[in-house]
Amino acid sequence: MKLPLQLFLFAGAPEGAENAAAFERLFWVGLFLLFLPMRGGAQLSPGDLARPHAHLEGLNNCTQCHTLGEKVSNAKCLACHEEIQDLLDAGRGYHANPQVRGQDCFRCHSEHHGRNFQMVRLDEGTFNHDLTGFELTGAHRSIDCRQCHTPDLIQDPELRKRSDTYLGLGIQCVDCHEDVHQQTLGTDCKRCHDTEAFAPAAKFDHQQTDFPLRGRHRNLECTDCHQEETRNGKPFQRFAGIPFQLCSDCHQDPHQNQLGNRCHQCHTEQSFAARDRLPRFPHHSTGFPLKGSHQRLDCFA
Repeated sequence: MKLPLQLFLFAGAPEGAENAAAFERLFWVGLFLLFLPMRGGAQLSPGDLARPHAHLEGLNNCTQCHTLGEKVSNAKCLACHEEIQDLLDAGRGYHANPQVRGQDCFRCHSEHHGRNFQMVRLDEGTFNHDLTGFELTGAHRSIDCRQCHTPDLIQDPELRKRSDTYLGLGIQCVDCHEDVHQQTLGTDCKRCHDTEAFAPAAKFDHQQTDFPLRGRHRNLECTDCHQEETRNGKPFQRFAGIPFQLCSDCHQDPHQNQLGNRCHQCHTEQSFAARDRLPRFPHHSTGFPLKGSHQRLDCFA
């Protein structure tokens, strides 16, 4: 189309008013046709796609993201980004939050800014993590984002390949933290622990267990009863499965099983040597029933 326009420019206007008007119209048509490729190209490709979308480059792929005559469709975005759609369906994660859900994807993830453009532009310093459904409390507030958002902790094998993603983490303690109890106490860590520190177990109350602590038991160190050992090649402290129905489960029987296992008949948890319960002992069961003055004697006499 350049040659006819050049002829218009150098041939001069034909004589006569009608011919001059026709020449003017042809001039503007030619000028429009000259610049049409540049205008059309700008409209069809305002810029290169970012690297993750580079495979969608080209006029034949436009409708994979764009709906003709309309804005970019969220439905088309989610048709490819199934990991986001799954979270929306489950009502979990940042994109499912009512403040985020339903917004146009391109508000945060715009395109056509070049191959090296970062489509996920997250300001870690100002990001409101509460919107994800996992509120940061205690020690979680002070750690670097990438200590948690690391491929090693991502559960989905496909997402694990994306080193820059923030998706794919579980929300249970054992999803990120090693279970030092080795599955002996269940997975509801919040029953005993909070996010300030793992130890001591701030929420644990021994009085709520099947063995409430009384007397001298209150003053013992945990390790006096819950021994530290090695299990599966790792340090392990046993809390579950410890027998406690009988005193002899933990204490040596100095009577060598000659007096049965009803220790509480004579003893209390205040002290083994306490004598206040000794008069209750059924001495007749020994084959030597106490009679007369024997009944008033101190046992140790």
